[in-house]
Amino acid sequence: VILAGKGNNGGDGYATAIKLMPDYNVKVFDVFGEGQRTEEGKYFLEQYKSLGGNLEILELTEEKKTEIRTASCIVDAIFGTGFRGEVPELVKELSIVISESLGAEKIAVDVPIGVDADDGSVELCAFSATATVELCFIKPGIVSYPARSFVGDIIFDDLGLPRDVIREHFKDRLRYILTDSKWAAETLPEREANSNKGSFGKLLLITGSRRYRGAGRLSLAAALRGGVGLVSFLGEETLTSDFSTEYPEAIYKTSPMGDNLADADIEEIAALSQKHTSTLIGSGSDNTEGLGRLVRRLLSTEGGTLILDADAINALSQRPEEGRAAIKNAKRPVILTPHPLEFARLSGLDVAYVQLNRMEVAIDFAKEHNCTLLLKGAGTLVTDGDYVYVNKSGSSALAKAGSGDVLAGVIGAFSAFTSDTNVAAALAAFFHGKAADGLAKELSTFGVTPSDLPLAIAKQIAITEERQKGKK
Repeated sequence: VILAGKGNNGGDGYATAIKLMPDYNVKVFDVFGEGQRTEEGKYFLEQYKSLGGNLEILELTEEKKTEIRTASCIVDAIFGTGFRGEVPELVKELSIVISESLGAEKIAVDVPIGVDADDGSVELCAFSATATVELCFIKPGIVSYPARSFVGDIIFDDLGLPRDVIREHFKDRLRYILTDSKWAAETLPEREANSNKGSFGKLLLITGSRRYRGAGRLSLAAALRGGVGLVSFLGEETLTSDFSTEYPEAIYKTSPMGDNLADADIEEIAALSQKHTSTLIGSGSDNTEGLGRLVRRLLSTEGGTLILDADAINALSQRPEEGRAAIKNAKRPVILTPHPLEFARLSGLDVAYVQLNRMEVAIDFAKEHNCTLLLKGAGTLVTDGDYVYVNKSGSSALAKAGSGDVLAGVIGAFSAFTSDTNVAAALAAFFHGKAADGLAKELSTFGVTPSDLPLAIAKQIAITEERQKGKK
């Protein structure tokens, strides 16, 4: 059964029917009873008819519902990317019928019913497809959650169209970028042979605490593997003495932290931060009033990129309106790396709403607060409010405490030598996920630990560098 709409997506349905007619019993329903309104759609409709194809206007009688439910394959060629607005009641009811079919393969052309191709949001009427056939380019909503749970396998074909033609035709939507291996090879900064440690930036880490020592260790290990020229670690003596033995590559400075921070300590740290091209703070720092004072001071200090992770975000969320204002008025580039609950606290939104509207809320927040936002989760999003990077790598192997600390360290490293904060965060998220994917093949998604990730990230970067060299 093929369910055809009245636009080009419906035309794809008729083209599908033409291909299948010689070998299968094909039934095509004209969902809206309006035939075709596009030239392409009209062409394939007439071709289908000329070959003896049977076309019925859809009426959802019990007999027709049974016919749809009992089909071995159902093709949704109703709306595609052209749909906007409220889903008609007829189509909502039809989607329920599709969902009630337990034995059918359910194939969607471009976008299933009820799924937004741009932001990945999902209507209540959506059905779960077996597969979605993506034509021309992969739409960002298809690979974003919650929609990703409804589209099934993604089958892509560019139809042989030149990329520049596709970009021009869909230019309003191509500010969405899917981060995959090809993109990484095109985007990863190449390292000149005639360079030195100063060529790749300086990173200041203010991570870990007595309570969360592991977070400091993981962020430091990841930063050192991320390619930054120099790493400075600032923390209490109990951390710096241990880490300096394990990681002699870094520079260490001891300082009071948390509520032991005096105003003079905060001013000294702010001055130190100005000497680095990026500063990461918050990973396992312990959420204290002292941390909040330090974060707000760093935001008001000119300097390199400031990455706020975990407890740095939580500290600002104690007084969310003030925290958001501090981010918006920051005197330096800012990257935020919240998981959905942290983002909900800071933004004032309900966490369930955040998860259902991930792309929309991320874009709105980043645009309003002049920052780069990396919203963690399956299909991690990175946006500055203009361009949106949808991360394709990663799996449940990353669903372990400490994975975020590793990610923060890699973001810190990349932002130290990459001026575009959006690109730096997107590259870090891609390699972080890619490392987990590679490790899972050997250790399973159960067995991968955050401590495994830093070295695996470096190996994935090496693979990408080889791919770059192969293109020359």
